[in-house]
Amino acid sequence: MAKKKKKKKIAKRQARAAERKARKRKLRLVKARKQQSGHFQDEYRSSPPVFGPAPFADDIDIPPGFRVVGMSEAMMEFAKAMIRHPDIKGLDGMKHAFNLAMPLWNYALAREREEADDRLRSEIIKALMAACRIGRDEAGELVDQLADLRNEMFPPEIQPEGTSCMFMRKEVSHLITPFNYERLSLNDTVVPPGEQDRRFFDQLAALDELRMSDEDDYEVLEKQIGIVESDFDEVFNIWLLAKGVDDELANVLTFDAQFFFVFIYEYGAADILRHADQECFEEFLYDFVLRKVVFDSPAEHVQWVPALRLLFLFLAEKGYIDEAAPFIRILDAMEEPFLNHLRAEYG
Repeated sequence: MAKKKKKKKIAKRQARAAERKARKRKLRLVKARKQQSGHFQDEYRSSPPVFGPAPFADDIDIPPGFRVVGMSEAMMEFAKAMIRHPDIKGLDGMKHAFNLAMPLWNYALAREREEADDRLRSEIIKALMAACRIGRDEAGELVDQLADLRNEMFPPEIQPEGTSCMFMRKEVSHLITPFNYERLSLNDTVVPPGEQDRRFFDQLAALDELRMSDEDDYEVLEKQIGIVESDFDEVFNIWLLAKGVDDELANVLTFDAQFFFVFIYEYGAADILRHADQECFEEFLYDFVLRKVVFDSPAEHVQWVPALRLLFLFLAEKGYIDEAAPFIRILDAMEEPFLNHLRAEYG
């Protein structure tokens, strides 16, 4: 009987892991600093855009049905739209879409000015043939469709002059509602650190020590980051389930919280996790999340603040931080402004 129970637990754990992996494929994270270059010749390749805060639009008269984005965000939104294009087949995620987006963007601009370069078009066709596994004629038609898509999203005739901003057409209006906290009723059970928790926090301590030292061996650091992120996926999910969170929501919140580890340790937003502050949270929500994570609906962005709250409750209960209250106060104050921002952008 004991063996059967153990097998059931293992099967359940494997099913949850498979579900999170499927979600990871669906929700594509763009790691800009790890972008691999495409197959285009250097003369056709633009430098990857630098991701920064959204431009201020206080003095810009925004046309109805449009929103203001920075140039880097415009490129990213174009890459997202490519992924959703009905004639795109077999494109392997955002990495390929982003590599194709830059030359396609340049081609669309050149075609608008009647200065289109046949060599650039030929290179893009070859890249589309390889990336989407289609023939030359189909790829040629797709080049023109995607150039039209770019100009539909960012009509050249209405773009503001003398600014790094662009007007982007709103595709659809989304209903942005607050997170349903009735679904998140935690019990008062204190879950003391188990053996798996101790291993995880030992690895996290080793990672923090590497980050705080003068160690400049990036391969060592990257390996340690990978260990910590992988182990977190399991220990945080187990803690959420012990707190009474249902399986489905626990998987969602675990996946969301793991992005904060990526943000801190891979993107260097703070030296270590316990040193996260208000500026760090703001950059995560308004820049990292909205620019580098693709959801089916922007309404799903309301999950981030609850996931971060739970992350810091977890870290406090396990003893990594003294108390969660200072972090929770910051997040409490940020939740409503973040919701308002989502409504302004996507509502």
